[in-house]
Amino acid sequence: MIFFQSKTNTFYLQGKNVSYVFRKDEYGFLNHLYFGKKVACGEDLSFVYRPCDRGFSPNFDGAENRSFSLDTMPNEYPGAGLGDYRRPAVMVRTRDGARQTDFRYIDHSIETNAGAKGLPHVRGGETLCVRLRDDRYALTLELYYTVWDDSDAVVRRAALRNDGNDSEHVLNLCSFSIDLPDADYQSLRLSGRPCSERAPVWQDCAPGICELSSGQRGSSSHYLNPFLALKHKNTDETQGEVYGFQLVYSGSFSLSAEYTQYGGLRVRGGIDPLDFDWLLQSGEKFETPESVLVYSDGGLSGMSHCFHSLCRKHLMNPDFAFRARPVLVNSWEAVYFDFDEKKLFRLIELAARAGMDMFVLDDGWFTCRNDDNGGLGDWEEDFSKLPCGLKGISEKCRSLNLSFGLWFEPEMVSENSKLFRTHPEWCLKNPERGFVRGRNQIVLDFCNPQVVDYVYGKMENIIDKNGISYVKWDMNRYLADLYSPYLPPERQSEVQHRYVLGVYELASRLNRRFPDLLMEGCSGGGGRFDAGMLNYFPQIWTSDNTDAFARAQIQYGTSFCYPPSAMTAHVSVCPNHQTGRMSGLDARYAVASSCIFGYELDLTKLSQSELDQIKEQVTAYKRDADLVLNGDFYRLSEGDVYAFAQVSCDKSRAYVTGITGLKQANDKFRFLKIYGLDCAKMYRVRETGQTMSGRVLESIGLPLPQAEGDFFPICYHLDGQPSSIKEASRRGEKI
Repeated sequence: MIFFQSKTNTFYLQGKNVSYVFRKDEYGFLNHLYFGKKVACGEDLSFVYRPCDRGFSPNFDGAENRSFSLDTMPNEYPGAGLGDYRRPAVMVRTRDGARQTDFRYIDHSIETNAGAKGLPHVRGGETLCVRLRDDRYALTLELYYTVWDDSDAVVRRAALRNDGNDSEHVLNLCSFSIDLPDADYQSLRLSGRPCSERAPVWQDCAPGICELSSGQRGSSSHYLNPFLALKHKNTDETQGEVYGFQLVYSGSFSLSAEYTQYGGLRVRGGIDPLDFDWLLQSGEKFETPESVLVYSDGGLSGMSHCFHSLCRKHLMNPDFAFRARPVLVNSWEAVYFDFDEKKLFRLIELAARAGMDMFVLDDGWFTCRNDDNGGLGDWEEDFSKLPCGLKGISEKCRSLNLSFGLWFEPEMVSENSKLFRTHPEWCLKNPERGFVRGRNQIVLDFCNPQVVDYVYGKMENIIDKNGISYVKWDMNRYLADLYSPYLPPERQSEVQHRYVLGVYELASRLNRRFPDLLMEGCSGGGGRFDAGMLNYFPQIWTSDNTDAFARAQIQYGTSFCYPPSAMTAHVSVCPNHQTGRMSGLDARYAVASSCIFGYELDLTKLSQSELDQIKEQVTAYKRDADLVLNGDFYRLSEGDVYAFAQVSCDKSRAYVTGITGLKQANDKFRFLKIYGLDCAKMYRVRETGQTMSGRVLESIGLPLPQAEGDFFPICYHLDGQPSSIKEASRRGEKI
């Protein structure tokens, strides 16, 4: 619900359990007042802002006295050049070369949330649009806020419209900015590198600026994820206050928390302003990506649940968000580039016998593709490997009641390709310099609509002609040559954002053309795992690292803001191809089955007992898949034991998975506390036959057996019993 109190000029945005409050002051500036636990609409919170004369905080022109300074105000969307020395949310270089803007309130309206054109956006909710204007330069700033009755999230974005006759340069336009009244927080970022993504890093806020940026990679990146959380020091998984901030964006981003001189904290986020300069011509509007702001007083789990719920209900494609996903086998780690039709047919037959739903042909199916040095861009079937073509593979799958999936890397081109020889100008490249190559690949210029049209035509034809029901969309390098031959010189600082808009356009067109096509995002694993891609791809390959213990760590970090139904996880071969580590088939299953599940190994090299075990795993996963899609996810432990719980919404069932680390001699007895259960309900542990109350499972925990070697699997099912603790006690049952 959105409410405006005209008497105090205050806006109240009400979610399920939260309130977001700001006001228009007597000068037309927006003062941020509150974001936290729900308060009553209409309650006067203007006392939060207390004007004060601070000697070195200047006064804007028109201020009645020295106590009115933007430098001391909690600002809702700060500009530049009017005396606020903190980082601005908007920076414009105007036609006269100045960087000073003065945006004042003009009006507001309640709207349907349509999202920004060409950008991913959340669905539904009630949206407030507040309009501000800089009359000197005829610039109109629009601030959008969306809330839902069933969510504790506030989604924000901004837009800047040029109503003047001259062009202006947008140097920075944040998706959001918020001034929190104190700075006694620990910040959480998700950091990593290829094959080791999204490790949680905690840091105390201190004077200065804590900034997260993907740099000039042109992608949300393996290095830092577009997510930031702030918690008080006593906050843990189940209790305490925490704020979460997430960008619905896949390009170069920036998130920052600025510890200010008077003990507050300014949090901002949006497109990375480094080398960003958008030429805004007369009559044009520039719109930012969306941002998700979450408050929880239920600890880190409460924050995660809010992000997970919003993603599943309002961001993911609704046709797939709650639909059972296919259990598949992917050919990559099974055969890499070295395969023929006979080999693939055998893999398909074994997948069908194991009860799987899909076979996915990964890289290597097109001409000039016996390694990763050629073939990208042409997408022509290699009939020397596949005499019957992709159609023959598809028909083989259908004959065994399997669907067929296919790998693409649509954003790249190889120099050894017809496309490159025909259209070298379709690549990102400085005309005065040579190519910067990554994996011997060159980036196609997705700023150019002709390039997007070409790639779409290729993909549409292959998908349509061959009965493809799943696409794995890969991106195996970052941008480097930040120059588009399509754009004029004065627009070269727009390349990174325009490139991402081109990616979104292609994904959106494929979604519209093939509404039943399941697309999975991938970027060397987890290099573009973000909320923006999840708007088009209901699942993303979580990491190229498929080692069970390493994956448990990666999935742990990823879960802070992304639901397990967005993470794909496969059982792969041992020794693991990334770490060389050995772990049992049951341990690999325990970790992978907490997410969207599949296999990535050569079934033809497994023993019959291993194939039988895989068949049992497939059957078991399908029984539990609804918990992955619909359940509440809880992180139970990290470190030498990683464990997770998926709890049904009615708390009648739970699926507990995980893995131990290295075996220690004479190790301590371990108990795994299970969160999210009904404390008054009795639960039977299917694997041990024990019956325990939800209270005991939460307070003491599930006793774990002594690990038999390294990387021991944790896999338990908890089934709620008809009787409560009181009923069981009354009958004298053991509880």
